[in-house]
Amino acid sequence: MAEETNIHPIDTQESACKAEAKNLDEWTMCSLKAARAWNREVDKYYSLLYKKLQGEAKTNLFEDQKYWNMYKNNEYKVIDALKDKNFDTKERVIFRANQKREIIKLRAAALRMYYAQTFPDDEQQKLELDNSNYQPDNLLQH
Repeated sequence: MAEETNIHPIDTQESACKAEAKNLDEWTMCSLKAARAWNREVDKYYSLLYKKLQGEAKTNLFEDQKYWNMYKNNEYKVIDALKDKNFDTKERVIFRANQKREIIKLRAAALRMYYAQTFPDDEQQKLELDNSNYQPDNLLQH
């Protein structure tokens, strides 16, 4: 039985970039480039939600995004603090780059699902749902 997977274009682009990387610096740049792309997805779905929500829901989304940004920035500080200039292995560099990307990717997936579940009939966006890979980050829950 072949398992059907729904791979996001950002992940596809990141994989292709990494396949062509000639060294660790180029490979790391692929992850950081993907993180920037995921950040644009966060901004996109936050904006879509913010424009459509009203009252307390809009206020709650605003506060949640503010606290998520603080969480992300603090998590980046922790990840950056793991760097050991005297013993920085390839695995550690890869781990840090992947962690930074994953933090943003998870938020993008969450906001996308919030939007899709709240406004399922939004014809303008034509969202295709794939809930199979989505797992909420417990640290982001209030």
